[in-house]
Amino acid sequence: AVVSTQSTGIYNYTRNIKVLKNILIWVAVDLNPDEPKINVTMFEEKLINYFRDSIAMLVRSLSKLECCLLISMARLSARHANQPFNLEMVLYEYKEFVTFEGSKLNALPNHVLAVRAMEKLTQCQLVRNLSTRQKKVQKDYRQMYLNVDIMDLMNIFKTCNLPSAVQKWAQSTLMFT
Repeated sequence: AVVSTQSTGIYNYTRNIKVLKNILIWVAVDLNPDEPKINVTMFEEKLINYFRDSIAMLVRSLSKLECCLLISMARLSARHANQPFNLEMVLYEYKEFVTFEGSKLNALPNHVLAVRAMEKLTQCQLVRNLSTRQKKVQKDYRQMYLNVDIMDLMNIFKTCNLPSAVQKWAQSTLMFT
């Protein structure tokens, strides 16, 4: 009954049979003589690990600009206790970093590239808009939240192939949490 209920719930949540199959295999592999029965916590652990791994793969595939915008968002979220932010705030945070680092990094991206990068992060569901009623609001001022846990994000950035200055900037975000 537990397997049926949990597998139905996972499939309804993800709508992906491959995800369900992988999680069922991972749960079955963990069975042993000491713990021969499947329980709900086994499914929950595997589901959390699956999504954490998929987010890590997604973040590792992002461009340097998109990673820098994510770091800016994480810094804003940590500093302002998970209050919403907008693109202007994120770009200002990134501008401060580039100014501080001086000539070590490229100059700020043009505004169109930043907007496209933010749209990609929204499509990847790493960032979400505060409200759907904001269609009339200019993209620069739409309120958004970070959809990823800041600590998970910082751990992922440790393994990303980013310039050392960006790595240090990402790790300095931890002092705000």
